[in-house]
Amino acid sequence: MESQIWEKGGEGVRRCLYLAVGCLFLTVAARASVPVRPARAHPDRPARHPHHRHTHWEIRLMRGNPGGFIQVRENAVRGTPLALGSGLGMSPLLRLRLGWADSVGPDQWLVIRLDLSRFSGQKLFPQTIYFNGVGLAPGRPVYSDTPVEEDWQLTAFDRIGLGSWFHRRLRAAIEAGFTYVGLTFKLNGSLVTQPSQMSGPHTMEDFITQELPVPQIGLRLVGTLSRHWSLVGSILGGHLPNLYSLRNEGGKVYVTQTDREADLGVVYRLGRFGRLGFGWYDRYYMQHEVSQQDGNYIRMSENGLYLGFSSRF
Repeated sequence: MESQIWEKGGEGVRRCLYLAVGCLFLTVAARASVPVRPARAHPDRPARHPHHRHTHWEIRLMRGNPGGFIQVRENAVRGTPLALGSGLGMSPLLRLRLGWADSVGPDQWLVIRLDLSRFSGQKLFPQTIYFNGVGLAPGRPVYSDTPVEEDWQLTAFDRIGLGSWFHRRLRAAIEAGFTYVGLTFKLNGSLVTQPSQMSGPHTMEDFITQELPVPQIGLRLVGTLSRHWSLVGSILGGHLPNLYSLRNEGGKVYVTQTDREADLGVVYRLGRFGRLGFGWYDRYYMQHEVSQQDGNYIRMSENGLYLGFSSRF
């Protein structure tokens, strides 16, 4: 049995490596497809450096409706599947994004994003629910409260322009990189069973313990509508198959992960350096971890509206 599990984990590692190599190959191929054209200097003007380096920063506020479910098992105590969102009485999620992009070459950018959000909700259940080996009493409020420092996501990727069409009114870029999610999900309520040493004084599960960086690849399109207005759409996502997480908790821990995000909106140009954007976004996060001790599964969706401001210097 152990050898079968190891072979399964080895196959997952190989798939992960193939995916990472594939992302790297697509990045190199996309970069090679962009022609390098030296800048033409005016005969009466001094030649300028062909690449002008700029740094962009962005702040974005998002408000979305959560969905999906969470189920946390400890040893023989099977967790109750709990619906996220209205199933736990959650309020709409408020998410803050801080973004930074630096031009590292002609039509090439290094982008880093930090997302911060929190869960908050309250729900009464007519039956006992189980979470991380602990039972929560029926007829009593169950609170979900995860602060921003325990629900974050860090994403870094390379954005490479693929060219422009229709008199430069439509531009495309490919994106490739990695993302990492730091999530500790908490529930609080009246206990009907004593918590174990592993679950601690509160019912919580730190998904960050088994989290792995997930390779990402995506596409970004920008369409110019007028002098001040543009339409922007992007999709970025990746997947890790079932593989050994290099952690041990009651035996080897195997994990499967998926991260995906997409948005579509309009951007209004404020003068020479400022941009104001608003639109719709959609996010999806999945982590399934299994060991002899744990069996944790979360599938979290989120969609709503965003408002952002960006500038360059």
